[in-house]
Amino acid sequence: MSRALVHPALGANSFSCAHCGALADQHWFKVVPESFKKDTTPRLCTPEVAAKVKQTIAAQDDHDDDETDPKHQGLLDMLARFEKNEVTYFVNRYSSQSSWEMVNLHLSQCHSCKGFMVWIKDRIVYPAHEVALLPHDDMPANIKPDFIEAAEIVDKSPRSAAALLRLAIQKLMTHLGESDGNLNACIANLVKKGLDRKVQQALDIVRVTGNYAVHPGELDLKDDQATAMQLFSLVNIIVQSTISASAQIDAMYASLPPGALKAIEKRDA
Repeated sequence: MSRALVHPALGANSFSCAHCGALADQHWFKVVPESFKKDTTPRLCTPEVAAKVKQTIAAQDDHDDDETDPKHQGLLDMLARFEKNEVTYFVNRYSSQSSWEMVNLHLSQCHSCKGFMVWIKDRIVYPAHEVALLPHDDMPANIKPDFIEAAEIVDKSPRSAAALLRLAIQKLMTHLGESDGNLNACIANLVKKGLDRKVQQALDIVRVTGNYAVHPGELDLKDDQATAMQLFSLVNIIVQSTISASAQIDAMYASLPPGALKAIEKRDA
């Protein structure tokens, strides 16, 4: 990946965000707990709940001459933040002052994406995946969730992470125009089309390792986190080589003078 990587550190002014991967300034928050009022308990905000709240507000405001009730604006602002980051905040103007302050529990907020990271002691516990395991910027949208899920579970199950990464490159084959369901055959076909040997080797490493993770053979990944961790870098390298590099070359080629492009066309014809 081309982005600079600065590992997060407690209290640091800037580092690579565990949400968006950007090297960005961080704003730090202390956590001051406040008790729930009598007969109230924690509530979970989900996309479904957020959608229903927005519908209710819209219906009420439509009834009141199509103007947004000022009392609703703070809630609408929170819902807009929630759509981008599921851990966010609501401005409670009627909150009472708490005399407690949590120890070894802090929040940091990325200046770039506004996402919050939750820290216990000197480690990020949310989001669950490590910043070093972020998907390449050009990774197809339908593959990124598998990559991120693998990153979230690699500590607990390297085998499961390897299997998910194998699934990711299986999906990548479809993106690259290969329709055969057999991953080995897809790679062989790409080699016939001129795939770089190093990229082929990277693909086969992920393919074989992920396959053994599902069907144990000579390679046992049960306690081999180091090997599983290396697969993440390989998948990003594969995306860079098969998608990003090609797109960069296409863009630069298209920027050549029209006369030069016509001359090349005539030459190759």
